[in-house]
Amino acid sequence: MSDIDESFIPSPPSDFYETEPDEAPPLQVRVRVRHEADAQIPLRAVRYSSRKKRWAQTSNCARGVREPLPSTVRLVTWNLDFAAPDRMKRLLAALSYIQQHVLDCRTTNERPEPCCILLQEIHESVFAQILNAEWVRRCFIVVPASVDKWPDQAKYGNVTLVSRTIPVVNVFTIAFSNSKMKRNAIFVDIKLSAPAHEDEPRLSGGIITLRVANTHLESMLEGAAARPRQLKLIAAALRGRGISGGIVAGDMNAISPTDETIVDAAGLYDAWEGDDEEEGFTWGYQTHEQLPPGRLDKVLTTSQEGFVVDQPERIGIGEVIGRGKWVSDHYGLVTRVHIVRED
Repeated sequence: MSDIDESFIPSPPSDFYETEPDEAPPLQVRVRVRHEADAQIPLRAVRYSSRKKRWAQTSNCARGVREPLPSTVRLVTWNLDFAAPDRMKRLLAALSYIQQHVLDCRTTNERPEPCCILLQEIHESVFAQILNAEWVRRCFIVVPASVDKWPDQAKYGNVTLVSRTIPVVNVFTIAFSNSKMKRNAIFVDIKLSAPAHEDEPRLSGGIITLRVANTHLESMLEGAAARPRQLKLIAAALRGRGISGGIVAGDMNAISPTDETIVDAAGLYDAWEGDDEEEGFTWGYQTHEQLPPGRLDKVLTTSQEGFVVDQPERIGIGEVIGRGKWVSDHYGLVTRVHIVRED
């Protein structure tokens, strides 16, 4: 997708533009640009301005954020099932659940601890509800700015929320060229710091850049041939100049015997330390599909040098919006990332 028109954010909430009653909104122009297959396509995050009462693109820099930087980050991932009915109700229920029960913010005025929320299968028809959510407006930046930044003709996709307490210094996406389901990964580079020295609490233990990817790999048994390459592309992108380490979380669709080896083959590590047994399964209990349960959703890392990722825990178990109407067919996962001093 094109990033030439940096100011274009389609399908905004109703108060997105500051206009007089008889003033027409700015002309929206779409510019399509061809990119190389599996290229890293730059994006910009958006942040809500309470003064201007609209969403605006961020500068992708760490200026303006007060130190000390966070040394721990909560990481949440959840596939919210684009196909089930009541998409808007389910999305709002999921955001409320994350706000109140995962991040312990009882009101929309409460700011969460430093965190990244990685959502998959957000349908285009409810994307604007994320931008309209008061808690999101107050506390997060959002990537992407619009559904136009998903792969061409995608009807659903990934959305990443980063709390404003974390500086975001780079954002990009990879649209998988081998995907028949228009899948991608979204990457954000965040600035964090190691804990302060005990004898000099005013001194930071060092600033690092951590790259966090949000993805949804190809689905179903017929997608098994595509998933290894998709994960290898992500793994390669998690490593780069100035990047201390990387994490990818999301729906890995690990349903085939061949999926048992693709994490190792990509040079990544699974944050889940148990076996693929029922206590770790994230799909199969809140669906009417006749397929066996499995651990489809995962948190994977590069070698954990300079950071440690806790064992993920399941969230969203049994959450409903009505009798037999689950918030999602997936459970979500939550974990905590700790930056550690290397001395």
